Amino acid sequence: LGRPKNLASAQLRLMVPIAIVSAFLNNTPVVAVMIPIVQRWGKNVHISAQQLLIPLSFASILGGTCTLIGTSTNLVVAGLLNERYPSDPDIQIGLFDLSIYGV
Repeated sequence: LGRPKNLASAQLRLMVPIAIVSAFLNNTPVVAVMIPIVQRWGKNVHISAQQLLIPLSFASILGGTCTLIGTSTNLVVAGLLNERYPSDPDIQIGLFDLSIYGV
């Protein structure tokens, strides 16, 4: 993640890759794996972990809402929609169809 010049740069450097990763992986393990990494990185660049952990969580949530597989809720809704309208190809949710609403 490098050596950011200020807090905003550090948060942005953290949030972009986390949002991308959590779009395709479950949010909880992404955050759980990243907590000790972010704490160590914050200590190395002299930024409080408190100022990095909430952006970590928010980026994970944002990334999860951008794809169909990002959160289990999206998958449940897609499954219910498919059960209700199985023969209508116009009412299907694709992998990135939720991105416009997630962002």
